[in-house]
Amino acid sequence: MKKCFQVLLVLLAGLPAMSQNTFQLAPPYIQFESAYFTKECRVSMVFDHPNTQIHYTTNGQIPTEKDPVYTRPILLKKRENVVKARVFGEGFVPSEVVEASFFKSGLSIENIVTTIPHKSYPGSGPKTLIDGLGGLEAFNRKTWAGFQTDTVILEISLAKPQKAKQVLLHVLENQSAWIYLPQKVELFTAKEGTGIWELVGQKILAPSEKKDKSKCNALSLNIKKPRKTDRMLVKIYPLVRIPDGLSGAGGHAWLFMDEVNLY
Repeated sequence: MKKCFQVLLVLLAGLPAMSQNTFQLAPPYIQFESAYFTKECRVSMVFDHPNTQIHYTTNGQIPTEKDPVYTRPILLKKRENVVKARVFGEGFVPSEVVEASFFKSGLSIENIVTTIPHKSYPGSGPKTLIDGLGGLEAFNRKTWAGFQTDTVILEISLAKPQKAKQVLLHVLENQSAWIYLPQKVELFTAKEGTGIWELVGQKILAPSEKKDKSKCNALSLNIKKPRKTDRMLVKIYPLVRIPDGLSGAGGHAWLFMDEVNLY
């Protein structure tokens, strides 16, 4: 037994020493109540490990050690904000980048009527899409409304006629749960004094590619010729057949939404 132990020591002595550089730091955790805000939003970050620092950006760039170090909550005020963060520490491989997007509320929406969500994911009813809550990736939260139909219709009423230039639909993509981006979105406004809907914007999305991570997305539709209106109609066409090679191939995709913003 003593001879075997001596042989083991010789073998171990021939191995290279383990270095901290072989270990990658875990990413930081971005904390916030909602991704949607009225005037300003404070975003916090958490990571607890000696001799490490969180570096972050708000300009969409990948954080480096030259970027600001997180020391206190970040104050956001712009219409659209992207926060990216990464942990650095001497002797360690930097963490993966984490990011979250935040949006300032736009025109006041008085009411919204929607296609009935699936009974398993009703959210809080139609008001789910205008309650200013959400932006979290967990699809089982009450902030998400889930649909599994060929067409989802949103009829939006404003408090008074206003000129809107852009519509943002906040949707989820989580392919492992068969939740995909829609294939097309159409936007209509009501002609003043009539019940006639006029197509004013359209977005056709590229076919889905395989993705491993869940992500919140903001789909932007620009209105071709903005005009004052107090009613809008949005038609969303979910993916009716998931392409081969993707999770749930051949099945009907889910559409998950948590907010609609008008600007």
